[in-house]
Amino acid sequence: MAEKSTKAANDKKITLSITTPRGLKFVEKADTVIMRCIDGDLGVLFGHAPLSAALGDGILRIINNGTVKKLALFGGVAEIGKNTVNIFTTIAQRPEEIDLERAEADRQELEALFQEKIEERQIQSSLILLRRTLVRIEVSMDLEEIEYFEEESEKREF
Repeated sequence: MAEKSTKAANDKKITLSITTPRGLKFVEKADTVIMRCIDGDLGVLFGHAPLSAALGDGILRIINNGTVKKLALFGGVAEIGKNTVNIFTTIAQRPEEIDLERAEADRQELEALFQEKIEERQIQSSLILLRRTLVRIEVSMDLEEIEYFEEESEKREF
């Protein structure tokens, strides 16, 4: 009986796959996927209506059995089906792939720029870089809390 309830729960999972120019980077089943689109966050559950969405720079949250995993995503497109989420992006970073010291140094440098008088064009490009840096910092902080990717890395090669 417990097997039937476990199988029923697994049947209600979303299959998430992330593809970068280097190929398939990540595949996992999830209860919920929350992604940053260009016009706000989008949450996807099993049975979602099919749609495509343009992704912005932000954090991808993968919720599975109460555990939240985070990845940094920078732009791309998501194709959503009833039980699938296919993401095509240029950059997808796991917490252990982020150099936290470099991200912190970038953040400090960019914040110092805002203290100076700089041109509007520099401000816009600096704001984009600051957003990406803050995303990397938040995602890399997850590495200390959850050791989930080490287990999955042993199962798959990318």
